[in-house]
Amino acid sequence: MIIGSLGDIVFSVSPDKVNTIKNIKWKSSARYAEHDLHLSDTILEFVGNDAEEFSFDMHFSVHLGIDPIEQITKILTAKRSGKTMLLMLGKKAYGKNKWVITGVNTGLTTTDGSGNVIEADVTVTLKAYTG
Repeated sequence: MIIGSLGDIVFSVSPDKVNTIKNIKWKSSARYAEHDLHLSDTILEFVGNDAEEFSFDMHFSVHLGIDPIEQITKILTAKRSGKTMLLMLGKKAYGKNKWVITGVNTGLTTTDGSGNVIEADVTVTLKAYTG
């Protein structure tokens, strides 16, 4: 069952594969200019919104039917190319438009006796793309 996607990176659960996300964080902030007034309180002026950020963790394991290096390569390729992607969780699209991957933090947590990666933990950071 597909539970979401980031472009062609699919989050899903089935008897054969588990490829889900956790620790989801969605950050939104605004910019304000401060105007100092003599002998009075500072006045704030709204000047716009910062690009929204989204992050999540993924755990890849051959024991869960996922090739960690294959998935990491797919994520890094999207980041390196600046690919814009729609983020879906359930049937809902998140954000106003598309997202780009701005950061990937990878821990290659388990290898076999030949050095092949068996398990990996990945944190993906996205920014809203409005171009």
